Order: sequence, then C-alpha cells, then structure tokens
Amino acid sequence: MTDINHGRLPAEMPVEMRISDADRNGTLRRLHNAVALGLIDIQEFEERSAMVSRARLPSDLDVLIGDLPGPGAIVASAADRVELRGVMGSLKRQGEWVVPTRLALYRRMGSVDLDLTRARFAGPIVIIELDMKFGGLDLRLPDGASASIDDVEVTVGSATDHRKDAPAEGNPHVVLTGKVVCGSVDIRGPQKSWRVGLPRRGH
Repeated sequence: MTDINHGRLPAEMPVEMRISDADRNGTLRRLHNAVALGLIDIQEFEERSAMVSRARLPSDLDVLIGDLPGPGAIVASAADRVELRGVMGSLKRQGEWVVPTRLALYRRMGSVDLDLTRARFAGPIVIIELDMKFGGLDLRLPDGASASIDDVEVTVGSATDHRKDAPAEGNPHVVLTGKVVCGSVDIRGPQKSWRVGLPRRGH
C-alpha cells in the first residue's frame, strides 16, 4: 500500500544544536577525572583534549567521553591518601607544604582553610574528598590551577568557584568530591597584597 502522505512534506530530522565553551569545559573536567581514576593515561588525555577544542556538536563530545563514567565516579584509594579528621574547631594549612594526590577531609562543626598558593604538589592532579557537616571549606589555588566541583553534593549551602576566567585545564587540577551538609565550598585565587597599587613613601 502506497502512502502518499496526503500532500504533506516529509517530517524533518532533528537538528543538533551547536555546543558552547561551557560544554567543552565540562568535557575537559570529565577527562581530568578519568586521569585521576587511572582510566586513561596522559597521552590519551592530551589526544582527547585536543579534539575537544575542535568539537562543534554534542555528538563530537559524546564519542570522547562515551566510554568513561559520569560525575560521581571518583573513588578513594588507600595509596597516597592523607586523611584529616576533626570535631569542633578549625583546620588551616598554608605556606610551603606538600599536597598529596588524595586528601580526605572529615570535619564536624568546624571549618577548613587550605591555601595551596605556595604549596608543592605530589602530582598534577589532586583529589579532595569531603565529608563535612556544619562547616565549610575555603580553598585558595595558585594562578594557572583549575578545579572541578561537579562531584560535590551540598545540602543547605553552596559550592562556588569565585575566580574570574579560571582555566578549565590547568596545572595542578583539583577535583573536589563528596558531601557537605550545612556548609559551603569556596574556591578563590591567591590573596592580593594590600600594598599593591599604593604609592611608595616619600613620593
């Protein structure tokens, strides 16, 4: 039986919308996370990252991350992992200190202030696992560092990267994961000196 469609035009095929820079940055974060999990090596990461910048359609990105787990796939490992625990009080790390590849923060009714601007890093990627209630994390990163907060689950609070024009693919790359209840995660850049821009004495 022949369908003449009563003179109507054939249905149009759906058109893929072009992707934005935010889509590309999200894919780069997924690739960074895959390196942290050991799913791909640095060479494969560089190859896929180069293709991200040339992607134009969602399907172009899908083929680059289709074989990788989605957000929430960060899994803790006992190797090179440092755990910091505390109840009712604040924890501060600043100055020149060595940041491990995996840092676990377990806090109850207390805040954590991590300043990585002068720190040395055990590797190019740092995973920070959060298990915090009634407290928050204030994280300062050096210039050129990137961060991912896609895997942070916040209940009654917020997770915000306050830096302007923060790179999507930086060194080091910090991946934050875990849960925060009644608290916030705030990422900032290096603290600016109050002396910047002030006239020198005697002039």
